Amino acid sequence: MKKISVIFILFFSVMFLGNWQDKVLYFIMIDRFNDGNVSNNDQGMNEYNPYNGAKYSGGDLEGILQKIDYIKGMGVDGIWITPPVANQWWDPWVHYGGYHGYWARDFTKVDEHFGNLEIYKKLSKELHKNGMVLIQDIVVNHVGNYFRFKNGKFEINTKSVPTNAPTQYPFNLNNYDISDVRKKSIYHWTPDINNFADPNQRLNYQLSGLDDLNTENLEVRKTLKESYKYWIKQVGVDGFRADTAMYVPKDFWKDFFLSKDGIYSQKDNFISFGEVWLTSKPFDDSAEKEIETYFEAGFNAMLDFPLNEEIKRVIKGGQPTKYLAYRIERRNKTLEKGLLVTFIDNHDMERFAKGTTPIVTKLALAFLMTLPGMPVIYYGTEQYFEETRASMFEKGWGSKNKNHFNPESDMYKFISQIISFRKSYTATRYGKVKVLSFEESGAGILAYLLKDDKEELVVILNTSNDTKITKIKTSLSEGTVLVPVFNLNGKTTKLITKKDGEFVVTIPGRSITVYKISDEKRVIKKSNLFVKTNLKDGMIIKDKFTIKGRTNAKYVYIYIDRKYDNKIKLNVKNNQFTYVVDPLRFDPGKHTLLIKARGSSMKDVIYTEETNFLVELEVKDLAFSIDPKGDDNGPNGTYVYPTDPTFKRQMDILAVKVQSIGQTLVISIKPKEITKSWNPINGFDHVTYQIFLDDPSKVGTTYLPFQNYKIKDWDYEIFVTGWSSALYSSKGANKNKFGMQIGSPEVIVDDGWIKIIVKGDNLGNPKSYSGWKIYLTSWDYDGISSRFRPIEPEPKAYIFGGGNENAAYIMDDLWIEIRK
Repeated sequence: MKKISVIFILFFSVMFLGNWQDKVLYFIMIDRFNDGNVSNNDQGMNEYNPYNGAKYSGGDLEGILQKIDYIKGMGVDGIWITPPVANQWWDPWVHYGGYHGYWARDFTKVDEHFGNLEIYKKLSKELHKNGMVLIQDIVVNHVGNYFRFKNGKFEINTKSVPTNAPTQYPFNLNNYDISDVRKKSIYHWTPDINNFADPNQRLNYQLSGLDDLNTENLEVRKTLKESYKYWIKQVGVDGFRADTAMYVPKDFWKDFFLSKDGIYSQKDNFISFGEVWLTSKPFDDSAEKEIETYFEAGFNAMLDFPLNEEIKRVIKGGQPTKYLAYRIERRNKTLEKGLLVTFIDNHDMERFAKGTTPIVTKLALAFLMTLPGMPVIYYGTEQYFEETRASMFEKGWGSKNKNHFNPESDMYKFISQIISFRKSYTATRYGKVKVLSFEESGAGILAYLLKDDKEELVVILNTSNDTKITKIKTSLSEGTVLVPVFNLNGKTTKLITKKDGEFVVTIPGRSITVYKISDEKRVIKKSNLFVKTNLKDGMIIKDKFTIKGRTNAKYVYIYIDRKYDNKIKLNVKNNQFTYVVDPLRFDPGKHTLLIKARGSSMKDVIYTEETNFLVELEVKDLAFSIDPKGDDNGPNGTYVYPTDPTFKRQMDILAVKVQSIGQTLVISIKPKEITKSWNPINGFDHVTYQIFLDDPSKVGTTYLPFQNYKIKDWDYEIFVTGWSSALYSSKGANKNKFGMQIGSPEVIVDDGWIKIIVKGDNLGNPKSYSGWKIYLTSWDYDGISSRFRPIEPEPKAYIFGGGNENAAYIMDDLWIEIRK
């Protein structure tokens, strides 16, 4: 391959490489996985402390080597590890350590905490001997945080551990005050990014203080290429995952991968997948379009962040499955250009399992295994981890003094099962997706066809807790038999298509079933039953509407919004029946109605076509309250914001208004500041809202989860950040645990207001909100550590000041009682 032309390599990068789409990877954070050699844990510079999540915990390459059988037992085909290179161990400016590997001081050395070159070679050799691949995480955008510009003045991080500059040439040339060094331009001499939407800042400014390499500089490019080719030559790594790829010019990547002395010149079938952390709003593909441009820049695979976000919205958050339907069909186009690497969570975000039930995590993983792409399992998922960077080994941070390498774990076995299923059916890896059915306005059914040149599969999942019933249309011939080949919490009975390839299916809550379309055919008995109504598809209903119907059936049942257990039995008199639709009992938007008619025989049954109707209702004002400006200083008035300049009084609540649209509740918050420093998908950052609802007809709980505070009673919690939203019931909630997640509110930023929309269906469909109480609180959340930002007596870059670890995590608050 060394002599292959650049033109061919460009074509090669568009196509799937070898059999990478057949593989499943296991992603490991070295420091938190397993401690195989305790002698390298503590380097004597106060950088090691397994009781402190900001410091080294003791995991190393030897530890991974010792657990190859455990990893292989899940059926994965290889590992992706965080950068093993020599790092900055401690940054006193942010009070955090480089245990994670992304703060390099030498790109060609193994970090002393992780072992040495020989043990890395041995790990690679053993993996390959077991038929497994090794993917190394790489960083080219930056090194550690060794310098900064503060108030326009250059400063060296003199107390950085173990050095105050990288040790590798030319990256050690980092002193701006030395004229010759400055002219070398190894770095961009710039301040921190404060606007991620600005491409100049994104490509040239410092990312969270990390020293931005001048990747336009030819000497920098040459050194980075040689540094990473070193690992291919010496260790035999099979691929790279490129961190922060979007912060580096695309021209760099073309040179890095495709030039004559580039990465692809070193090894056949080498995979490179990039991190471009962009997500799209529902029915938007702007992120996909940008991600696809990186295939043209030399990557042959990319991390699928748009799918990750949609899985969290829909499967965990209970938002309409139509969102996910759009996303999985849109992926067909991207997969024609390169491979997509799929995942439900990783080391930089909250674990998917946090705040939800095991069945929801299983559903998300099973769904992932039905889709073309290369799935990645983040370490600890197989042991139900909820802490993003907790340790697997007993003495590591976050392990709770327990060894977690348990191959008998229910989730470990489940992951093995779904990987085995994926490998048994080619359509899960090579098929194109065609959506068959979805929900317009909430959790529920998503059905799709997977077809490649060998087989066809039908996947049906239900994201809601309710059993659902629906009629699904296909292009299959009448009498085709669909045989279940995989099932999670669903049914194992065969499906048989009726006229026009239709079939009616009942799907248990939180389930997924995969059917293979067989060659078997059945003869379908015809029915003489009929049903006709005055309800027209797409009809708008604003007031009570009476559905009038005629039928020759003996019994008639109505299913609204596909809810099987809430079926309504109607009286049939003189071949006629009626049903009144009261729009005030619905959330606004689209709803479905399915009618089942049965004759004298239990087998003589027909179902009508699903009919959609649209509920339109007026907005009703319920409450409005003004909160004093400048009272964002905690319950006792002593709190101060973290010192990082991106904090700008975003937690100061100025006003709140509460409205209803039918049963839907809308809470709008006016903050003092709305910022987007970190490019949040919801349009605001550096504030989270914890909103507690008290339904007077219920008895809830008192403690506010993780906030060191309690109130008299609450039944629901709305938790909203710039990247996510969740609605929890009080069931199971306590001081250190969220309740049961039951939904995911929609979040909209509009004209200085943050609007939070909660479906009434998730709040028990109350007849009225009169008497409900609402308690709003503001704070900030660390998505990487998956916890509220801590508070100490003195503020630090990302730590609040004016309190201690037992203080209430409330910067500002407001009570509202609805009296209408």
